[in-house]
Amino acid sequence: MTAGRQTVRTVDCGGRTVTYTLTRKRVKNLNLRVRPDGSVAVSAAQRVPAGCVDDFVRAKSPLIFHALDRMAAEKPPPRRYLTGEAVWYLGRPLRLEVERGRKAQGTVEGDILRLAVPDPEDPGSQERAFGLAWDALCRREFEEVLEELYPLVAPFGVARPALRVRAMRSRWGSCHYTKGVVVLSSHLLAKPRAAVEYVVLHELCHFVHPDHSQAFYGLLASLMPDWRQRKALLR
Repeated sequence: MTAGRQTVRTVDCGGRTVTYTLTRKRVKNLNLRVRPDGSVAVSAAQRVPAGCVDDFVRAKSPLIFHALDRMAAEKPPPRRYLTGEAVWYLGRPLRLEVERGRKAQGTVEGDILRLAVPDPEDPGSQERAFGLAWDALCRREFEEVLEELYPLVAPFGVARPALRVRAMRSRWGSCHYTKGVVVLSSHLLAKPRAAVEYVVLHELCHFVHPDHSQAFYGLLASLMPDWRQRKALLR
């Protein structure tokens, strides 16, 4: 199965299989990454035979399985959307309080995330209400951060981008610089504000340098000298 320059491949690794996405790029070395969602990605130059890439993945399979097993062990239990449940919000745990309300909405009051649900007895209604409330909180917090950081890139001729929120698991944010849009993951709201600020500025810098070149990181470092420490908070 292919999509553009990407190919999904599966290799046997001593009884366990690894399915990975192979992307052809202008790179010197084979690069492998286990993403936060558990997917495996490999980039390789066009000249490298697919069989050689498979062999590379097999050689790295102990590290891949170690990472996947660790992720499975650390994966939190499914959310139940019940009063008393802990919800991480900007790097701190809040206690979920579910109550009946005419409109699904969430408000943060100290260490409480108060969730209004039209029908608290219906688990499906609770999940839908939480999703709507969480998206609204994302837009509020992310817009505030964007408003604070946009002036840093405005002198470079960057127009203020529009904000979109999506439930992305493989990345924290993305930049569509030709459309003037920054997309942030709704899962980012669980991370400390310092980490949110890093992700937002990272994407804003792509409007100046739409790559990960030395010039891009030079700009990022000049605007946020402690970006590496902030990035570490995402882990």
